[in-house]
Order: sequence, then C-alpha cells, then structure tokens
Amino acid sequence: MNIILYYIRTLFNVNMLVIFILVGLFLLLRDVPLLKKKKLNKESNIANALAYIYIFGSIALFIIAKMI
Repeated sequence: MNIILYYIRTLFNVNMLVIFILVGLFLLLRDVPLLKKKKLNKESNIANALAYIYIFGSIALFIIAKMI
C-alpha cells in the first residue's frame, strides 16, 4: 500500500493535474455536444459524468497526493 501511495505522490504533479482537467473540459465542451447532436443520449450522459469525474477527481487526487 505504501508503494502505491508513493507512486501516486511522485507521478501526480501539476502537469498531470492540468492534463486531466483539459481532458475533462474537452469532453464537456466538445464531445458531449457532438453526441447530443447525433442523438446519442446515453453516450452523452456517460461522457458528461466522465468529464466531471476527470475534473473533480483529478483535483481531489492532487490534494490528497500533496497531503501524504
């Protein structure tokens, strides 16, 4: 368990945080409207949920990694 926490702490830095947030924003701003336009509502809802998980999950993981 300590090894996993060590790798999370060393690998998850500000650059990774920015990449994860950009991926989440891309999903929200580009993919979700395209899926809705194609009337793929189920996929649109999944993409929407994943985008929020990317954004808020990466921020939470960054805070946790800095507290360890």
